Amino acid sequence: MKKIWILTAMLAAAGTYGQTNTLLTWEQCLEKAKAHNPDLVSARAAIRELEYGVTSASSGFLPSISARASGTYGQNENSDDWSDTKNSSGTLSLDQDLFSGGGNVARRGRALAQLEIGKEQYRKILSDVEFALRSAYLDVIYAQELIKLTEQIEERRAANVRLIQLRFDGGRENAGSLARTKAQYSQAAYESKEAQRELVYALRNLAAAIGLMKPVDGAAGDLSALSPEELADLEGLMKQTPDYAIAVTQVEAAGQGLKVTRSSRFPQVSFSASAGLGDGSGFERYDANWRIGLSASVPLFTGGQLRSDIAAAKEQIIQTEMDLIDTGNSLMVTLQQRWNDYVNAVENEAVQNELFRAEQLRAEISTAKYKQGLLSYEDWDTIESNLITQGKTHLQRRRAAARAEAGWKNALGLSVWQTIEKGE
Repeated sequence: MKKIWILTAMLAAAGTYGQTNTLLTWEQCLEKAKAHNPDLVSARAAIRELEYGVTSASSGFLPSISARASGTYGQNENSDDWSDTKNSSGTLSLDQDLFSGGGNVARRGRALAQLEIGKEQYRKILSDVEFALRSAYLDVIYAQELIKLTEQIEERRAANVRLIQLRFDGGRENAGSLARTKAQYSQAAYESKEAQRELVYALRNLAAAIGLMKPVDGAAGDLSALSPEELADLEGLMKQTPDYAIAVTQVEAAGQGLKVTRSSRFPQVSFSASAGLGDGSGFERYDANWRIGLSASVPLFTGGQLRSDIAAAKEQIIQTEMDLIDTGNSLMVTLQQRWNDYVNAVENEAVQNELFRAEQLRAEISTAKYKQGLLSYEDWDTIESNLITQGKTHLQRRRAAARAEAGWKNALGLSVWQTIEKGE
């Protein structure tokens, strides 16, 4: 029985290409990207920056302690002589806020909200980087399989040229059929070279997605996608996305900002204490001193600034609340579209696979009939071209299905890294 050439080429994920190159698995791509991808390294630094911000915002609950020391030396002219002037002092001071109108609490709450926003942004970056990495990885797998496919097509077209040449020499085929078959072979040879160039680009693109300058050797894996589950609770999924969580926390942060602004209306009460040593007799005798005190201040008139600041903070809350509604509505649409794309791509791939197998069977039968003179060249050529076109289409649909699956996970804000970090 004639070999099913295209099916063999498409099912061989690594093939001879992997025998002389180090191929990266998907897990290895993830591991390398976590260490080298600039976006991930920057995002982790941003989280640490926000954590320091929380520590800074919490400093209002603790006393502020400072030390000061000074010493001077000089001379004063009196009569016909100069006299030395020497003095020195040292002070240790402590200041503590006792009441700030809730400002310290609100400032820390706002910093915590900003940290939570940063964590959700980090979750989104994890998902976005993984999606870009997955797309680049799938492009490499696709390009490797496309090379195998185009090489098989080139071999088939070369065999067709030999077949038509024999029939032409025997007077059973015309020159036009021979010329067309040779042109088809030239096209197949070009597409094989084109596929090689596409792989070179895909390898460099994958390296860039990982965060490397030097292109990788190749990738190991296949173009496959899991069948999607039923979409039972779209709103529940939407509320788990990073974008929605960010919008919710921005409302909270705006509320804390209003509290910070309002705190300026209330009295500010603080306690202070200090102790020190002073000398005004030429470093010979030091006198100790100490003092404690309470201070309070309250704004009586600020020219309308405080009232305007509070009104602006309230408007900021309204904006974030409306942004939350808009974000939720947009995400519902986006998730529905991504899920539709995912389902359509997987179902389309199954249909194209069925069509591909049918074209393989038709081509096998038509070639046998053509050799026996039971089928015209035109009909045989049409079936051959359909087989080759369907083989390419099926390969493209396999990549599209795998990409659609990755796109659905990205819309949900999911990533393998996030799962691993939660497990740790």
